[in-house]
Amino acid sequence: MLVGFFLIGSMAKVNFNQVDEGIPAFLALILIPFTYSITQGISWALIAYVLLKLMRGKAREIPVTIYWIAGLAGVVLLLI
Repeated sequence: MLVGFFLIGSMAKVNFNQVDEGIPAFLALILIPFTYSITQGISWALIAYVLLKLMRGKAREIPVTIYWIAGLAGVVLLLI
């Protein structure tokens, strides 16, 4: 319950008017309780964040580390 409390507090600060920010945040908010896994929710949200930034032509806004983490998360999700 404590994790949910912190998650909802952070969600109030998300700008849902920006598609590349709002959709990954919404995915994390929805997938964490439905998959019963914080790891699954955050992994899918991170992958969606990177893909949306790439599709919108904002690839330079993403640090290289995030690309690596999203790639590793994708590999782990495929292996599960």
